Order: sequence, then C-alpha cells, then structure tokens
Amino acid sequence: NHFDAGEAYEGLTKEKIRGNLAQSVSKHVQVAPPSRLLALVGQAMKWQQHVGLLPKNARIDVFRGVAKDSEVEAELCPTMVARTVKFGEKSHPECVAFSPDGQFCVSGSVDGFVEVWDHQTGTLRKDLQYQDEGSFMMHEKAVIAVAFNKDSELLASGSQDGQIKVWRVATGQCVRRYEKAHNEGVTCITWSKDSTQLLTGSFDFTARAHGIKSGKTLKEFRGHKSYVNSAMYTKDSSRVVTASSDSHVIVFDAKTTEILNTLTPPPPAHCSSIMDYAVNSAIVAPKIPGYAENEDLIFVCTRTNTILLMNLAGQVLKSFCSGKRDKGDFVAMTISPKGEWLHAVAEDNTLYCFSVASGGLEQTLKVAEKEVIGLAHHPSRNVIAGFSGDGTLVFMRA
Repeated sequence: NHFDAGEAYEGLTKEKIRGNLAQSVSKHVQVAPPSRLLALVGQAMKWQQHVGLLPKNARIDVFRGVAKDSEVEAELCPTMVARTVKFGEKSHPECVAFSPDGQFCVSGSVDGFVEVWDHQTGTLRKDLQYQDEGSFMMHEKAVIAVAFNKDSELLASGSQDGQIKVWRVATGQCVRRYEKAHNEGVTCITWSKDSTQLLTGSFDFTARAHGIKSGKTLKEFRGHKSYVNSAMYTKDSSRVVTASSDSHVIVFDAKTTEILNTLTPPPPAHCSSIMDYAVNSAIVAPKIPGYAENEDLIFVCTRTNTILLMNLAGQVLKSFCSGKRDKGDFVAMTISPKGEWLHAVAEDNTLYCFSVASGGLEQTLKVAEKEVIGLAHHPSRNVIAGFSGDGTLVFMRA
C-alpha cells in the first residue's frame, strides 16, 4: 500500500508530468481570441435590444446580467397612455412597484399572482424562465403590497391574510416567508436602506419591522386607531413615518418605537374642520430644490382635494389642489425621482400633475374608466404606472 513517487512518475518531476499532460490536451483544445468573445456578447446584447429585452442606450452589467439606465431623463409630465395591460375578467392589480434599477415592473393582483412586466411593451417578461413556463410567484390570498430592495434582486410581497413572502426575482424562488407578519392584511412594504429589514403597515392598526435574516418580527409601532396606509423610514433611517385612516400621521423613533410627534393634516378651507379625513399616504420627499437637503419633508395625501407638503413638526409648507369639489378628492400619489413633480390621481380617475416648485397644476390625463387604485413612478424615466379596479394596468409616458 506504499505510494512510490519515483515509480509512479517514471523518474520525472511532478511539474514535468503536468507540463506534458497540458501539452497533449492543448492539441485538442481550440482557443477563441478574447475579441471574438466580446463580439459574441455584443451581438447577443444587440439581439436582446432588438426584441425589447434590454432598453436601448443602456449600460449593461455583464456579470449580473442586468442593464442600468445610462442617463436619467429630464423630468416631464406624462402626456399619453402608451401601453395598457388588461387583466382577466375576475382579476385586477392591487399594487405595483418598479425596481430601483428600472428593469422590472411588478404587480400584485387580487387573485394572488405576483407578475413581472416589461413597461416598454406592456407584456409579461418571458425572459424570466419561471414566467415563460407559467410558474408564477404567488400567494393564496390577494396581494396588496409589493416592494423591491435597493439592488433590485429581492422582492417582498404582502397579502390580505397578513402573510409576507420575499422572492428572488431572477429565479422566482421564495427565500423567506412570514406566515403571520400581521393579524390582518399587509397594506404597504418598505425595505430598510441596508436591506436587512422590512417595514410594513397593516389593517391591524400597526406598523412592524421584520428581520430578513431571522425571519422574525423585531418591532411594533403602535398608536393609530385605524388602518395604517403607509409606513416609511426618513432619509437617515432614524424615524418611521406612518399615515392612517384615523386622519393622523405619526412620527416614531425607529429604534425605540416611541411616538415623537402626531400630525393632523388640516383640511382645505371648504371642508368641515370637525370631520376626520383619512390619510391615504405620507411620502418622505426626495431632495426638493429650494429646501435644506437635511430637512425631512413629507407629502401628505388625505381623502380631500388637496395634498400638503409638510415638515415633521407639522408645519404646512405648500399645498396642491385639484380644484374640483365633486370627485376631486385624491386617492393616491407618487413623486418624480428628482422631486420636481407631484403626480396624484383623484376619484374622477384623472392624473393631476403639479410642479413642486410653483405648486401649480400643469397637466391632467385620464387614467382609467373607473376606480383607479394607485400609482408608481419609474426610477429614472418619465413613465408612471396606474392600476385600477377595472382590471387595467396602464403605462403613461411623456
């Protein structure tokens, strides 16, 4: 059982044996020059652009296999409905989100499907193998909230029964699930900046933070007396801002969950001051020209015809009004990536586009025939997705 190197290698050194072996193998191996490989990659990308799988003039990360939008467009209002997706007879989208890299647009629908769309063609992304094979990301109940993490690789979806699932978008694989993230439906989801936690709101009157690694609920933010419709971190992640149907916006300490301030957005002059007006959402504003960069400002959308820009002390800095008393109350809003435009949809199913600088209404556009539910803005293009109870998902463009 003794290994004799001299006998095995026939008196030659290990290196010499390896050299001889490499030489004999190399006779049968053909080497393509690196330039040929680059040409093949280039041709493959041209083909993908031709069939619409890659956006034109985009920078491609070859190692991750994704395109990054090369330039951010000058911000403009959408002027037309460019694409319309029609859902099945008994289905409609309940939530929509774009990925931060602009590559994916995902919808969650009332029948439990989570689907990935190409916003340029208005079709399902068939380059994702699982969708091409008809195997979709799914929940058993209606999906009412979706959100991507910062690098666009993970998607969190929340359903009507309080369940959350985290998916790897490229493969459609479920990598984490929270069976009872909330006692009732999950209304909204936001990722922490470092993608280690999910912040969620619910019909159970609470907002909660959940750990991605642990799969456990880490914190609960209590104080609202009705549905929590939106929950977001401030820019430095030190506070959590929630909006509720109880007519209040609450600012919490993100670490201790202590209530730091409760804001009650004032109703417009023509509305009764003794009535309560549900707050549909409070969005932490991106950097807005003319305001200090380190100041946290929020756009507050109440069920009135006026949206407010406020600071966290509760001071109203600006207001944006639809000008309509009949069916002019706002349902949902979204902000353009650079904070130059505020887009909101009202009960008349019309998109109102406001200049944030002037506060003026610049344009309107009909979104759907009935019951628009919400809006989502592309991270770098003048594209807005609008989704409705009539079973349509539309992509509006400048």
